Amino acid sequence: MEADREKSLRSEHPPKVLVVDDEEWMRDACAEILQPEGFEVLTAADGPSGLELIRGRSPDLMLIDLKMPGMDGIAYLKSVKAFDPDMVAIMITGYATLEAAVEAMKSGAYDFLPKPFKPADLRGVARRGLEHRAAAQRFSALLHGEAPPKELHLAMLAHRFKAPLVAIQQCVGVVLQGYAGDISSRARGMIELVAQRAEQMIQFVDDWLTLSRLEQGKGINEAKEVDVGQIVREVVERARQDPWAQRVTLRLQAQGESGTIRADPSSLDELVSNLVDNAVRYTPAGGTVTVTLEPGAEAVLVSVRDTGPGIRPEDLEHVFEPFYRGQAQKNIPGTGLGLPIVKRIVERHGGTVEVDTTLGRGTVFRVLLPRAGKTGVEEGSKARAACGEPR
Repeated sequence: MEADREKSLRSEHPPKVLVVDDEEWMRDACAEILQPEGFEVLTAADGPSGLELIRGRSPDLMLIDLKMPGMDGIAYLKSVKAFDPDMVAIMITGYATLEAAVEAMKSGAYDFLPKPFKPADLRGVARRGLEHRAAAQRFSALLHGEAPPKELHLAMLAHRFKAPLVAIQQCVGVVLQGYAGDISSRARGMIELVAQRAEQMIQFVDDWLTLSRLEQGKGINEAKEVDVGQIVREVVERARQDPWAQRVTLRLQAQGESGTIRADPSSLDELVSNLVDNAVRYTPAGGTVTVTLEPGAEAVLVSVRDTGPGIRPEDLEHVFEPFYRGQAQKNIPGTGLGLPIVKRIVERHGGTVEVDTTLGRGTVFRVLLPRAGKTGVEEGSKARAACGEPR
């Protein structure tokens, strides 16, 4: 989920974004929007200088203006793809047409962003592009490495599912944004349903791959000192931007400074994100989701409480099973993999997760994470080192 998008942002080397646009105000605007999100932003005023930066700085993502004097965005993108086929490029333009969108995507653009755009739009497309590049790099590493057959087959299957789904999502987005001309309200409703289902399937593939790697004892990086409070605050703030969260009141209650624990920060982000996302989706409009952080001497307690319908007794014992969804939750979008992922991550960190629920009054999930000691993350890291594998 969102943790995959955050993983690179939490690494020692922040992801680099190259903005190639002949308008200085646009380059500055992109930098002002993306730098606070943890990106290193490089800028170029034209195609040739952008090519020099590509070769010298190896960015993770490109934002390219379609209409530039001299070398336009399409020609620039084709030049980049000639020596870096995996480069993720997002085409930005003030001349948004169906033809421009199709030409950009045929030339290898990952996505298409029309001017003017909102800061949230730019942040969203940049994160999706970064996630796409990370997934492609993981797949390439598995393909050319010595990965176990099961893991390689899983990665290939996920890649072959996700690639066409992303293409469907992009094409549908072009139509919904009006580049193909006016569409009837009835047609729009049907196309929006296709977009929603494509997004759900992409999320399913991501969650399925994450859970499979966790069950194989992988998918978690080496533990280090992590500020739990900072991660929880970032997750809550990010969740508030989700349309689902804007239907409810999302509160954060932190009792003093949480301090640090030994953990993999990206996995911890995913853990909290899954709990908050579940609570938000299962809380009816007008309800409340409360995230509480309680630091202790030996451990930190993170609780996520909602005012939703609660979980039926016959469903309660199955909530951490993959793909299980209670009958009352069938009409709420989800993959049935979020809570199993939470449980695996908690266990790998030597913690515990509990759930209390009351029908008609809501549910609370409590995660207790130890501050020190040999967690599953550290043991897995040492085991890999002992076997001569990279950590």
